[in-house]
Amino acid sequence: MSSDTTPRPGRRPWPESIGPVTEVPTPPVPPLPEAPLPEAVAAPAAPGKVDRRRRWQVGAALLLTVLTGAGTAVLVTLPERTDLPGLATPNDGRYAFPELSLPPLPLGASAPADTKIKAHAADLRGLLLPLPKGAVGTGPSGSPSPSASGSVSASPSASGSASGSPSAVASLPSVAGRWIPCDHDAMLAEDDSYALRLTIDACRGAAAQGWTAADGTRTELRLLHFGSADEAGNYFVGANVMSETKDIASTHLDIDGVYPATSAQVNVRLSDEKAGGQPTGRLCWMQSGDVVALIQMTNPKGVPAQAFRQVVALQSGLLA
Repeated sequence: MSSDTTPRPGRRPWPESIGPVTEVPTPPVPPLPEAPLPEAVAAPAAPGKVDRRRRWQVGAALLLTVLTGAGTAVLVTLPERTDLPGLATPNDGRYAFPELSLPPLPLGASAPADTKIKAHAADLRGLLLPLPKGAVGTGPSGSPSPSASGSVSASPSASGSASGSPSAVASLPSVAGRWIPCDHDAMLAEDDSYALRLTIDACRGAAAQGWTAADGTRTELRLLHFGSADEAGNYFVGANVMSETKDIASTHLDIDGVYPATSAQVNVRLSDEKAGGQPTGRLCWMQSGDVVALIQMTNPKGVPAQAFRQVVALQSGLLA
């Protein structure tokens, strides 16, 4: 086989030998500057889509307003938290009284706190506690002495109240502020011997109030008006020795209790009989100036201490 070395037209002869190949370095290419990317431009929405979107926004706002208003109305009509089962505050025996107010003073008269002798010029009947919520009003406990000997009429002639006669006292309606005679019933005493104290110290008038609460506790209030603070003080000291009433068989002094009283001195006695750890009767004598108050609360199941303290505090506030 022979090699063809004859040159052909248009063909360059292949060199016999090739020398060493020198690599020519490639010059570096400078980096191109980064151009900021163009912001995406949203295509304008079609007019129909804009209207539908606007209607959805308005409708959602209206729905939110309606739901908020309905929720507020429901919350307003919901019962109090303390009325809900499991969240109610345990009742400690205190009563819900209406808003208390003092009776008007006669023209030219001063309030007890503004006088040195703490004289009460207002209508004595208006200084009694009103009936608490849920209580049933009762007339004075017991009946007045038929003879009325040694007693002073408790019904001032200038007042249009019921007279101190036995028939008037027996038919007292269940309202506050009724006159009663200055006799043993005013003291809730068992006999007329205690009424002599009212005669000696010249009781000028007596008013009574009473109610029975939902728990069965019966409250008796008596206000005794005297001619001066000295007479009231003498009567207060003597009344404190009365260790029993017609409703409480026997009592003893409460030397451990603390009772809030506004501008008044108090003497508290507890019944010897107890039920459920509570005395079945609580008795308080209170003096405020020329008025002596008697507070008696009885319940065969026991008289709540909080209710008794509440009545003592509120009644003393009305007499301050």
